[in-house]
Amino acid sequence: MRCSLLVSGAVLLAVVVPASASAATTRYEVEASPATCTGTIDSNWSGFSGSGFCNGTNATGAYAQFTATASAAGTATLEVRFANGTSSSRPADLIVNGTTVQAVSFESTGAWNTWVTKSLPVTVNAGSNTIRLNPTTSGGLPNIDGVGQRQHRQRRARLLVRRRHFGVPEQRLLP
Repeated sequence: MRCSLLVSGAVLLAVVVPASASAATTRYEVEASPATCTGTIDSNWSGFSGSGFCNGTNATGAYAQFTATASAAGTATLEVRFANGTSSSRPADLIVNGTTVQAVSFESTGAWNTWVTKSLPVTVNAGSNTIRLNPTTSGGLPNIDGVGQRQHRQRRARLLVRRRHFGVPEQRLLP
């Protein structure tokens, strides 16, 4: 928001500073507890992180699940690292705390050793959250390397006021 006002030679400019910021990303490896892979943990394709990745074994219901901790309830971004060496997308439901929150399409990456990251916005509870990627076709999930969670912290909106009076600039940051 920007406003300009001229009163007796003074100019006032007000700017609202955005009220949210992102925290650092917390990474969860699919092969490490508390993650669950109902397929197999494999390491036959290069480029993965950790000691392996989740191969959903081309089956509906062969899911990857993570337990992620959030410092506060609110919006977070899940960053799913995956590889899909087929020529078609592999769809899955994103389930957060038992509720399907969105359908996700994991597009082809061209090769099983070509890893990409897909960012998905979700709402999380304060504390422990169960995140599940559940395939919806017999093709199953792509290979899942892990999930990163970046929570968006809420900050109080602040108002930046610039006032210019008789040619002397002045700045103040109001809480």
